[in-house]
Amino acid sequence: MFNSEKFYRNLNKYRKAVQIFSLLFLIAIPILILLDIRYIIGNMYSISFWDLDIVDPAMMVQTIVLSKEFYVPLLIAALIPIALALIFGKVFCSWMCPYNTLLELFELRWLKKIQRKIFNRKRKSNSNPKPYVYWITFVSLVLITLIFGVPLFTWISMPGIISSEIFAVIVGLGIGVSTIIFGLVFLFELIIGKRYWCKYVCPVGATLSLVRTKYTMHINHNEDVCDCAAKAEPCGNDCPLDLNPKENNLYPYCFNCGRCIKVCEVTGNKALSFSFVKKNKK
Repeated sequence: MFNSEKFYRNLNKYRKAVQIFSLLFLIAIPILILLDIRYIIGNMYSISFWDLDIVDPAMMVQTIVLSKEFYVPLLIAALIPIALALIFGKVFCSWMCPYNTLLELFELRWLKKIQRKIFNRKRKSNSNPKPYVYWITFVSLVLITLIFGVPLFTWISMPGIISSEIFAVIVGLGIGVSTIIFGLVFLFELIIGKRYWCKYVCPVGATLSLVRTKYTMHINHNEDVCDCAAKAEPCGNDCPLDLNPKENNLYPYCFNCGRCIKVCEVTGNKALSFSFVKKNKK
């Protein structure tokens, strides 16, 4: 399937469909509750489908850190998202996270022009940050949680905040303080346009990256067929995280949205693809 030209050309359509479904699903849960249909209960912190419980792995890590105990049932509840991340990487972030979906809705040309004028931002060759920056941030969040005994991951999990606030508004509980946190972060990301939160801060994405292996799905760059000039990077220019898929240190930052592959399929020479085996990589 990953070698299919049709698959890559329609990749963004598939992703958009999953994003829309995920957002509508979050809206449907409280509506079903109001109709007294309680087969599906919860949000993106944790959710139950009949007797199947699914927990955000970040919430699992937070619970273990705060309680200083290891709960086997909690690990079992986190197995599905862990398995998904183990095989496909952080696709939850790019395909299902409502925060990413909302940010993409505001990726308008006029907004990008304003961003370039305000910050004097010119298109240039992207340089991927070192992985240690990512992990220092995550370890710092874990240490703050441990030292101060506060549920920091809960407070700053954008998918959790958005899904719980959608639920609260629809069932008539009003807007909580977490909405202010979301609003401030969202406005910052919207103005700056660099996805710093997703790229460096989000504990959900970082936790999912913990299970990454060399066999996890990744972006493969085939240098032999790449016909772009050294500094010409249409793939990098379209990356929402401002990464360069042709360079090293793409992971743990990349969340496998596939936008660079789609652009390469159209403007390049099909040099980028999803793969489970490393080859022809710089």
